[in-house]
Amino acid sequence: MLRVRYLTFHSTTSFRKTKMPNAMKPIQQRWVALLSFVWLSAFPNVYDVDNALAVTSKPNIVVLLADDMNWNLPGFNGGTATTPNLDRLAKDGTRLQQFYVHAVCSPTRAAFMTGRYPFRNGMEERSHGNDTAGMLPDERTLAQALKDVGYDTALIGKWHLGNWYQRQLPLQRGFDYHYGIYGALVSYYGKTRDRYYDWHRNGKTIREEGYTTDLLASEFEHHLASKKSDRPFFYFVPFTAIHGPDEVPHEQTDKLRQRLEQTSVEGPMHQRELMAIKAMMLESMDSAIGRIVNALQAKGVLDNTLIVFFNDNGGRQYNAPFRGGKGDTYEGGVRVPCLIYWPGHVPAGKAVDGMVHVVDFFPTLVKLAGGSLEQRLPLDGMDMWKVIAHGTPSPRNEVVHSLPGERVETGEKSIRAGQWKLVGKELYDLIADPAETMDLAAKQPAIVHQLNERLAQLVLERRPSEPHLKIPDSPLLVFGEQENSNPPEWLKPYLDSLPESAKSKKRKK
Repeated sequence: MLRVRYLTFHSTTSFRKTKMPNAMKPIQQRWVALLSFVWLSAFPNVYDVDNALAVTSKPNIVVLLADDMNWNLPGFNGGTATTPNLDRLAKDGTRLQQFYVHAVCSPTRAAFMTGRYPFRNGMEERSHGNDTAGMLPDERTLAQALKDVGYDTALIGKWHLGNWYQRQLPLQRGFDYHYGIYGALVSYYGKTRDRYYDWHRNGKTIREEGYTTDLLASEFEHHLASKKSDRPFFYFVPFTAIHGPDEVPHEQTDKLRQRLEQTSVEGPMHQRELMAIKAMMLESMDSAIGRIVNALQAKGVLDNTLIVFFNDNGGRQYNAPFRGGKGDTYEGGVRVPCLIYWPGHVPAGKAVDGMVHVVDFFPTLVKLAGGSLEQRLPLDGMDMWKVIAHGTPSPRNEVVHSLPGERVETGEKSIRAGQWKLVGKELYDLIADPAETMDLAAKQPAIVHQLNERLAQLVLERRPSEPHLKIPDSPLLVFGEQENSNPPEWLKPYLDSLPESAKSKKRKK
């Protein structure tokens, strides 16, 4: 028998339970029952009308993605960077303490976009600079799934799931609007990677002056302010910060010098300098995030906007208390900060300790939006809304970090099952030893065998990626085949005029 609670609306984010008066006449009872039925029918996305955190309308969704951020750098994790805006999201939202991604960027982005592991979506190897490969074209993206249920979709920032053929680019993968870069990185002022240009708006090469982090915030502000439709929106903002090249805003150079003089970080000077630069790059991104939140407030949509923040992989180093960093399948390379903010729907000041993987955002967000999870390619992700909002135990018991094989950039073969994690030939008990200091492989050969057997099974399910070939066009001036075939007149003279210091060089390992 359906049990109905009678609810009185008190604010934009919550309902208060009230009792039906005992003296209510039968005719009034019938009217209340009818209105209750209409109310329930009008909001098909309600998970539980008994719960004060029930979702009763399609939320706007804003996903903020950092790049190469160190675990212990932001303020909310006790770091040296001043991050008041991220700290607020952490304080007023929920933190996922065992949130996993992949060891490098493209695999994580593809997993987020598809709800499927990179060995299935063709992104075990990153899309490199001069490279024709991208995410497999038959993958259904989160943007497509949300667009199908009436969402406006925009990508403002870094794509990195294919930077050449038209079929690979954001406007062909479910986004109504795109601003930013197709590839992995650009110089923060020059907008180049090596000698190639990479800055676009809706399929056109554009030239804009300014620091990329600031430009992304400005674009978000303008795009949101100009939005005319009352449809819900999904805005994905993947920053290039704090990925290299290691550049702070020009106006912050004096502050950087002072910071280096005052820093107490131990280690060689180049390490202290790097961490000071990274902290300031993060502070710039934090300011941009503050502008984004303020823009949502000014538009009057913040109360019905779910904000998600996470990082694409571990920082290059300094991810204490965890071992390893970017490129590793140790915890420092694959466990990253994740914040969920939506007052009235997501608890404030809560830490969720269950396992969650980036693939889980696809089914969680699609179901939250009232979309369908029926599709030809099966999902690896699980709906985690009740875990996030209601504190129920996580249904996830396994995380696949990386499969063995050639041209795999997701790191050493690795899988976690419950407390056990296999990294290459090593085995760790993450409940007892989250820092991965004690290899138990020799003591637990049966567990090692079982996890290796599971990886071998998954290898058979791998889908071939697109071939990683050099872009055939010469000269290559700008990423995007159509844009490079008809580049703007200003582009070549601009590239020729740039000093070497304004061009992003691939860092030697």
